[in-house]
Amino acid sequence: MGHGQSRGRRFPFLDFTMTKTLLSLALAAATALPAHAALTAGDIAIIGRINNGSPDSFVFVALSNIAAGEVVYFTDNGWNGSAFRGATATDGDGNENLTRWTATSAVSAGTIISSIGGGFTTSGSIAGTTAGSYASLALGQSGDQIYAFQNSNATNPLFNTATQTHLFAFDDTNGFENATDSGSGNVTPGLTAGSTALSLAFSSSTSIHVKTSVLAGAAKTKDEWLATFADAQNWETGALPTGSIAVSAVPEPQTYALMLSGLLAVGFIARRRRG
Repeated sequence: MGHGQSRGRRFPFLDFTMTKTLLSLALAAATALPAHAALTAGDIAIIGRINNGSPDSFVFVALSNIAAGEVVYFTDNGWNGSAFRGATATDGDGNENLTRWTATSAVSAGTIISSIGGGFTTSGSIAGTTAGSYASLALGQSGDQIYAFQNSNATNPLFNTATQTHLFAFDDTNGFENATDSGSGNVTPGLTAGSTALSLAFSSSTSIHVKTSVLAGAAKTKDEWLATFADAQNWETGALPTGSIAVSAVPEPQTYALMLSGLLAVGFIARRRRG
């Protein structure tokens, strides 16, 4: 009996210690996961714009890590329900403008990036087209849109919709609708109005952005930040923000798999001991 009681006291402690060790290893492995090889909806968010600048400009924030070499396109051509208005097989910038940003180095989640900073291509021809060129966006002071997307096909990226991955849409006309002119545009595929597609009623303002006090607040997850940006009360006028915000990490799917493996291992060991 004494021997049995000793086992009863000791084994639960060993199981608990082993569980903590395995979970710690799983969490450590998660921190070593590589940056995203490609972006998905909401991995970046447009959080400010100036529509009377020389040139006009905007800022976006990375809500996930961005690997060096990733390319993101930005356009103020409106979405007409099936494509960007004015884009054709030969016209690479549509009826408005197209600019391209390349991550020249790895970008950490939370970094705020300006369209008048490094990495932006604002001149030169667009591959696969005979008309149009890269340029800074020229934002309408009576309201406009800014769309962010990736395209696995670098040839005429604005026109080739089948290979586009849409990341974020910003609208300051207080509503989405199919594009029929330079001031209208709808939600692009894969985005959600009120989250990754944001519409605000600020068209008369020349410079708007998420409040500095909000950006300086406590860390939030990607989804929490998207909800924060979607609240018009969290916006103000003034100079565009710089620096970074605090983004809380969310365990990747691989992390959950490691945790589950650890718990299963503990259960297996416990069953063998009881046997």
